[in-house]
Formats: sequence, C-alpha cells, structure tokens
Amino acid sequence: MLDTKGPEVRSGDVPQPFLLKEGPEFNFTIKRGVSTENTAMVARGDLGAELPIEDVPLLQEDIIRRCHSMQKPVIVATNMLESMINQPTPTRAEVSDISISVREGADAIMLSGETAHGKYPLKAVKVLHTVALRTESVKMLEFGLKVSHMGAMFAFHATTMANTLATPIIVFTRTGSMALLLSHYRPYSTVFAFTNEERVKQRLALYHGVMPIYMQFSDDAEETFARALKLLLSKSLL
Repeated sequence: MLDTKGPEVRSGDVPQPFLLKEGPEFNFTIKRGVSTENTAMVARGDLGAELPIEDVPLLQEDIIRRCHSMQKPVIVATNMLESMINQPTPTRAEVSDISISVREGADAIMLSGETAHGKYPLKAVKVLHTVALRTESVKMLEFGLKVSHMGAMFAFHATTMANTLATPIIVFTRTGSMALLLSHYRPYSTVFAFTNEERVKQRLALYHGVMPIYMQFSDDAEETFARALKLLLSKSLL
C-alpha cells in the first residue's frame, strides 16, 4: 500500500495541552484547541483544577471524539497510576481508568509522576502496557468515522478487508499520511508502516496501532516489498 494525498506528518509537530476556561466560551475553546493543534493532550490534572471533577471524564471522551473526527492523535495523561508512585500494585479504579481511556480511542496514554519520581517506574509501565494490550484485544468502540476523500476511502476499505481476514497491513509511506488514515479507522491488527524518513518514523510511533519501521526504498517496488516482508519475517512479526 502506497501513500496518497492526505495530512502530512511534520517533524515540528509536538503535543499541546488544551487551555480551557469556564463560561460561555468553553465549548468554543475546545473546538478551537482541537482544530489548531496537530496533537492533543487531555491533561486531566489541569482540567480537574479548572472544572468540576465530575465533568472531566465526559470532557475527556468529547475531546477524543473531536480529535478522531479531525484525524488528530490524542494523548490522555495525568494520574493514570498515581498509587504506584508509592505502591507496587495499582488500584482497581486505576486499571479501569486505563481501560476506559483505551476504549474511548486514545492514541496514547502517558505516565508522569509514576516514572519521574515514583518508586516503581518499570512496574508502572508494565501495568499500563499490559492493561492497554488486553483492552485492545477486544473489539473497540465504533466512532462513526466518515470517509471524506479518496485516500480515506482506500484506507477504510483496506482496514475492513484486514479486519475480515484477520491480517496485518503493510504500508510504504514517505509522509506518513496513509499510515495516519489507517490508524484513524482503527484496524484490529498492526499497521506496519515502512518509511525512508527518520522524522516520519518517530512521529508515527504516536499513532494507534502503527508500528513504524525505517527502511530505504528501492526504485523497484517489488524489491522494496520483498525486503520489507523479509525483515518482518526475520523479526517474527508475521
């Protein structure tokens, strides 16, 4: 699968948290934040300090859905495994929180204090990883995604076929656009995104379900595909 025109992945893209305010302009601020940033971060600690705590889970879900509608990756952060700063095991509520964030469609979930100054950083990462993988192993929520242009249509049907056949997807991309579109449609299996641009590889690591792999492309498409297939087989990824 080769790139078609779509949103380009740029090396300067960095996650930006939302700046939210209470009041009549609140909903407008969310829309403006999602539409102007290349990556969104749901910083629950900041949200909880500015808003009623009972509104934060609803706002998290709303931001994730808005980001999906605009094909923007979204990170959920803060207090994922707060108890593991001092304890070796998480609470049941924290495990549920991780699972809910994944099921809502977060592209990434991020630890902060747990790994920055916690007593059990490696255990915290392992818990986060294990819970996320287990949640992703079951069917995810549907997002009502729209097919808006030819590239999106191609990605949508490729995802549908891969889900039906229970097979991974291999894509060759110079800009990251097709891998982004495939991630947007949430295939059940892995998207192996081969790119000859290191900056694109680094950026694609954020996207849900995408495993970026750096590889120089040949002028011969068949040779490029054969090399990619050989690499995946050598790493027991297929």
